[in-house]
Amino acid sequence: MSGGIFVSYRKNHKNGRRGHAPAVDAFVERLRTHFGRAKVYADTGLSAGEHYPSTIDGWLDKCEVLLVFVHQEWLADLVERKDELDWVRREIKAALDGRRHVVPVLLDKATMPSKDRLIAEGFDDIAQLGTRQYLPIAFGEWKYAGDELIGLLENRVATEELPTPLRLDPVRSRSAWPVVATALFGLVAPWLSVRLLVPEAELWQVWLVALALALVFPLVIPLGTVAFVYAARVRLDESDKHLAEMAHDQKVNITVGLFVAAMGIITLFVGDHVPWQGKLLVLAVIVGFTVIEGDWWLRDRRNNPLWPYVRLAPHPASVRGALAHVERFMKDHRPLLTRSQREQVEFVLDQVEWAVDRLHDLCALSRWAWLRRSVVWLPALHVLLVAAVIGSAVAALVEGGWGHAGLLVGAVVAAVLCHLFTVDRAYRLQRWRRQVVADAAPAEVARLRAVLVEISIPPAASQETTE
Repeated sequence: MSGGIFVSYRKNHKNGRRGHAPAVDAFVERLRTHFGRAKVYADTGLSAGEHYPSTIDGWLDKCEVLLVFVHQEWLADLVERKDELDWVRREIKAALDGRRHVVPVLLDKATMPSKDRLIAEGFDDIAQLGTRQYLPIAFGEWKYAGDELIGLLENRVATEELPTPLRLDPVRSRSAWPVVATALFGLVAPWLSVRLLVPEAELWQVWLVALALALVFPLVIPLGTVAFVYAARVRLDESDKHLAEMAHDQKVNITVGLFVAAMGIITLFVGDHVPWQGKLLVLAVIVGFTVIEGDWWLRDRRNNPLWPYVRLAPHPASVRGALAHVERFMKDHRPLLTRSQREQVEFVLDQVEWAVDRLHDLCALSRWAWLRRSVVWLPALHVLLVAAVIGSAVAALVEGGWGHAGLLVGAVVAAVLCHLFTVDRAYRLQRWRRQVVADAAPAEVARLRAVLVEISIPPAASQETTE
């Protein structure tokens, strides 16, 4: 069974159309909106020329729930059609025989005939209908009673399966061998490079001293950058919040725009030896390449949306972006979310809660553990520079540069301190960003879940009731 809903009701009578039919037709459309058209079976969904009996039988075979709308003249209509083919009776019998979940829905002032009454009227084949718990709906209470009925059906109707979340372990340690290999290479590379590239042996120590001093400056740049970002972390965090509120396609447009603008500025204002005709030509090539080759990238980014975040990285920006996306999604689908939409929102919020738990785990890491879980090339590059400074200084001393020992020791100390302070500031900055988001996200998730309850129909508590 596919878990669909079959709606059984009598629209017409021998004397004309029943007055309740338009209200039931409208409720059928509401069911289709909530559960999806493929999950709600009613004769209003038949196409012209479709074979009625086989279609109805197919729906009855696939359904999990049969809704029987009972109006005031329901039993009288049943009696009048007793000696002819009555599709309402046939639908109820098929559902009862097939052990489907049958729910009588009493419209307005209708009453439910008992099992004994149905047997007395000669309807032994559907007499069990009188033993089923019914749900009354007055014509002025369609909104609230309809919500209750949809909530009861939530646990009975199958829905499309959500994707399996991809949750990779972000706390997994990386191998230290790339960093160790890089450090060893940095120790010997300056000495080998100077010996191979400088033919005069008497200049080797001069080049090695100069190299040891020069390599300190690339280490100062990341230190200054990290220190500045750490000092301005609160203001930058506010900018990150605003960026997270932007839609994904807007971020793509901004990225492409900034790329084209940056390339244009570089082409027009850097390198005076290039004539303006050449600059315009290069600029045209860049723009053309962006438009032509960038088209597939744009389509890939837009045709493969993040929603519903099957893979959500435990990163502060990703968590904030997912939460902002949930709020936009619910706002776009107000006033009432369908079941599928509600389940998608719940899926994303579950992913966010998992990511927040992982952020707490990452915040608890020590500096060394954090460094081992960083991107391999970043610490490796930094270690390469530090090792190159040490290697240059040691090689200069070996080549007889003891007269510059003070400078060399200063360069080594400066390189090591730059490395240690850079790692410390980067560690503190990332831990602060993770902690801020991890502390604020649970309250935001709770708020969004509260909004979700207000704008969707949650499943009713599973319970058995009898009349």
